Amino acid sequence: MLSPAPAFRSSAPQKSQRVSYFTGPWAVATASALGLFYFLSSLFIAAHRVYWFDELFTVHIARLPKLSAIWSALANGVDALPLPYYLLVRGFDSAFGPGDVAARMPSAIALLVGLLVIFDCARRLTDGLHGLIAFSVATCSFLPYYGYEARSYAIYFMLAALSFWAWNYNGDRQNLGTLLFGASFFAGVCFHYYFAMCLLPYLLWEMLRWKLGHRPSSDLLAGVAGTVIAVVLLSPFALAFSRKFSNGYWNRPSLLELRAIFGQIFPDGLFLLALIMLWVVIAGWDDRQEPSLAMQSAEATGWLFLLIPLAAFFVAETITNAFYSRYFIGVVPGVAVAFAISLYRYFRKAAQISLGIFVLLAGWGVAQQLTVVRHPDKVEATGIRDFLQVESTLQLEGKHYFVFSGPLLFLEAQHYAVHPEQCVLFLPSDFDRQEQNGPDPYLHQRLELNLSQYYPMQFWTIDDLRRHQAESALIEPDEKTLQDLHAAGIQTGRRFPAPIPVDYLR
Repeated sequence: MLSPAPAFRSSAPQKSQRVSYFTGPWAVATASALGLFYFLSSLFIAAHRVYWFDELFTVHIARLPKLSAIWSALANGVDALPLPYYLLVRGFDSAFGPGDVAARMPSAIALLVGLLVIFDCARRLTDGLHGLIAFSVATCSFLPYYGYEARSYAIYFMLAALSFWAWNYNGDRQNLGTLLFGASFFAGVCFHYYFAMCLLPYLLWEMLRWKLGHRPSSDLLAGVAGTVIAVVLLSPFALAFSRKFSNGYWNRPSLLELRAIFGQIFPDGLFLLALIMLWVVIAGWDDRQEPSLAMQSAEATGWLFLLIPLAAFFVAETITNAFYSRYFIGVVPGVAVAFAISLYRYFRKAAQISLGIFVLLAGWGVAQQLTVVRHPDKVEATGIRDFLQVESTLQLEGKHYFVFSGPLLFLEAQHYAVHPEQCVLFLPSDFDRQEQNGPDPYLHQRLELNLSQYYPMQFWTIDDLRRHQAESALIEPDEKTLQDLHAAGIQTGRRFPAPIPVDYLR
């Protein structure tokens, strides 16, 4: 992938027109070194970070005893991701052991491959330095987090990058590029249903250039075919989950969510952009030195990736009800490459400007990753480590049931506790009244009930808790749980407030 290759089909300048700065092997070596850093650091974080709620669904489903059980669980709407992802995790889990790293390894590999594909795509259109800038833009997004998570988002990103590479390929083997583009979309939908939204930039680009009597390109037709085939094959699983949970989905589309979406994808984007503009001024660029080039088709298509969340907002409003930033991680490759090409158009002969931007972006991305390496617990969602500190104390004081009101903490505790069979999820008094409009406040509890058909869990009501109140400890009880208990005549007292609130019943 990183070796020299034919030019892309877009209007990239010929080599005779390019400045020769930073086109040597040093750029490939730098990209490889940075990619290796993100790969190894992701594995390190994976080894020192506990699984959280979504990842535990991945692990529990992938570790079911038979493949037929995985099929049955997904056909029953146990989780929202497509079947191939669980089969991939199952393979890695079997090959590398059941620890916290194996299930996350596909994500770390996908992160590495996707970053190198972005680099290669941008360097073919510009030069090695701007290829490194595209690489670094991606690492300054929310992408690195998904390199150490046991969900399919890093693979989604990798396949989006691969499809963008194939779309812009203009070598001698055009049929191979078309096949790769279609295969990327087939595989992408097989790992996340929202990957189909990545067709939008290519479709819109061809519509903008369409002339009467012209038919769609073979690449676009291949992408549509790959998407449709995957959707048809996997629709039973998607519909099974949708029928059960889409009406009460926790993160519904709203104008507030839409406004925040780009800030979530590029959380430090505005700050970094401000620093870049300051550097351009300080470095003393003079626009009289070199006229800008015309925009390449690859750059225009890359910027059109920004439309994906906007179109997805409409889809979520009318069909799915699911709208969250990670579902649009496919935005990152297009924007990263487009940003690098844009810089090349304006600053291709002002090497100090592009070099400074690369140092800024690469340094920022590496620093953020190193922060997580030093404190991997900072990216954990719950207080599971605090519970594990007090578990033995509760056992010594005669508490044989650990009753959780928080479904996320419950699932993590059941996975990591010394006595997982003693972990119980308390169901509130109004649990059976499901919201018809708007997010379901007990969606996560319902997801766990659905999973319990395939993975053993305990769920209690007030009556169950009353029967075992002397042996039970409430772990981080919420206000609703305490109200239900007091309404039922069960008194509680705080055993200790830290490291995690624990109440005893009396």
